[in-house]
Amino acid sequence: MKAPSSQRPTVDVPSLSVRWEGLVVVVDEQTINTILHQATRRVPEISDILVEAEGGVLSLTIKVKKGFRFPLRSRVTSIRFRDGWLGFALEELKVFGFIPIPPFVIKRIVDRQPPGFAYFYRHERVVVLNLSSVLPPELSLEVREVHCENGEIRVAFGPSHLRLDRLVESLDRDPFDLE
Repeated sequence: MKAPSSQRPTVDVPSLSVRWEGLVVVVDEQTINTILHQATRRVPEISDILVEAEGGVLSLTIKVKKGFRFPLRSRVTSIRFRDGWLGFALEELKVFGFIPIPPFVIKRIVDRQPPGFAYFYRHERVVVLNLSSVLPPELSLEVREVHCENGEIRVAFGPSHLRLDRLVESLDRDPFDLE
């Protein structure tokens, strides 16, 4: 019989973790729109923002006040999550459905967020959000599919895991010890 190895497991089999596969998270339009309204309340050029999940498409409409009000429309073309960062790519913003507009509105929204929370890569039309303040860094998620139907955004995750190293380390400490 072989003696147990004292080496740490490889990356393929994370030690001290909980793993899962096949998790589906559903978020409704109302929840997303509430979050977007909060995020854009400090952007005076925006009078309204609306996300719609229909027909397999996640669309975004932004009503802008620049002398007169006009709606800008775009679609989310991809969503990625990695190491606490949520990124999504947008189609070109268009007014009246066909006139392309420079992405100044998206840049204004991103610029009005807390420092380090949101980034906008203008040429790729990609917005990246730092969710590490609300999600544990030990969480690793793989986004497999995103379906947008009937006012819901369904995110299907592939193999994912939550590392438990910090939890195990905290078990050595007395939670009532004030020192």
